[in-house]
Amino acid sequence: MKFLRPILAGLALTLGLGASAFAQSFDDTFKSTDWVAANKDKANVVLVDVRPADEYRQGHIPGAINIPRASFYFTKTQVDGKVIKYDAPSASQLIDILTNAGITPQTHVVAYDLGVSSYAGRFPWVLRSYGHKNASVIDGGIDKWKDADGRPLSTEASVPVKAAIPYRIASYNQLRATKSDVLQALDFSNGNKVKAGYVISDIRTPGEYDGSVLPDRSYDARSGHIPGAIFSHYDTFIYTDYLDAGGKPVKNSFNGKNVQVLKKPADLEAAFAAKGLTKDKTIFNYCEGGFRSGVYTLVLQGLGYDKVYNYDGSWNEWSKQGDQYPVEKIASN
Repeated sequence: MKFLRPILAGLALTLGLGASAFAQSFDDTFKSTDWVAANKDKANVVLVDVRPADEYRQGHIPGAINIPRASFYFTKTQVDGKVIKYDAPSASQLIDILTNAGITPQTHVVAYDLGVSSYAGRFPWVLRSYGHKNASVIDGGIDKWKDADGRPLSTEASVPVKAAIPYRIASYNQLRATKSDVLQALDFSNGNKVKAGYVISDIRTPGEYDGSVLPDRSYDARSGHIPGAIFSHYDTFIYTDYLDAGGKPVKNSFNGKNVQVLKKPADLEAAFAAKGLTKDKTIFNYCEGGFRSGVYTLVLQGLGYDKVYNYDGSWNEWSKQGDQYPVEKIASN
C-alpha cells in the first residue's frame, strides 16, 4: 500500500481527509542556531547539510552529515513526454536515502543550507509529507551560524552509519497537493474564481506572477499565475534581515546580503491573515518547483494551520498543461 502514495494523497484531499495527522508548533519546525549549538550532539539529533558535496567539504556545521539537495528531488517525465521538474522522492527512494544516512523514525532531523535557501525546507517538508514528525529547519542556516553568530565550521566529514534495518514509513500526512487537487478548487462556472473555503497561494517573484517573466527550462510553458491566486513574494514576505544586539544589520559574505531569518510568529500570522490565508481555509501553496512553497507550507503548519499543502508540481507542471489548467496574466499598462 505504501507505494500508492500519490494516488492516496489525491483521494484524501478530494474526500476531505487531508488534515495534518500531528500538530507542530513554530519552534518544532524552525530551530534557532542557539538551539542547534545546545542540541546538535545529542544521540537522537542529526544535522543535515543539503548543499552540494563540494560546498559541504569546504566547511559545515560541526557534526552535520551531507545529503545533497539533488538527492531528494527528481526530474519527472509525464506520460505525454513533457519533463516536469521537480518531484519528491518515491517511498522506496526515500527509504534508501534515510536508511543509508542512519536516520530512523525516531531521529530528529534538522536541515540547513544558506540563510534563506528554500532547499533547506525541502527536506523536512518531504519527511513530514511521509509522516516523519521530527523534521526541522535551521532558521538563518549556515549564514546565521557562521556570519551572524561567529560560530566555527568544520571541514571534517561526518560519515553516517547505515541503519541496521530499513527506514519504515508509518503514514502519509497529505502535505502534498496534486494538480488535480488545485484544479478542483477552481469554479469554472464563475469565471475561474477560487471556490469558497480555498486559497491558492502564489509565492514567486512579482514578474513570475504577473507573467512578464517567462518560466525557465520550459520549451512549452506558459507564463502568468493560476487564476485567483493570492500573491506574496517569498523573499520579502516571511523573512527579515538579521540584526545584531545593537540593532544593526550583520553583513555576510554571500553576495553582500544581510543574514536573513524568519519574522516573528505573531507578525507572520497577522500578515497571512491580512492576505486571506486563515486557518479555516484549505490552502494550496505553489511556486516554480515546489521549493519556496514547501517552506511556506512549513511556516503555516508551524503557525497551527492544519489544512495547508504544497503543490509540488507547481508552475513547472501547471504551465505545461492544456487549457483545462487555465492561467492568468496581469495586463501591462
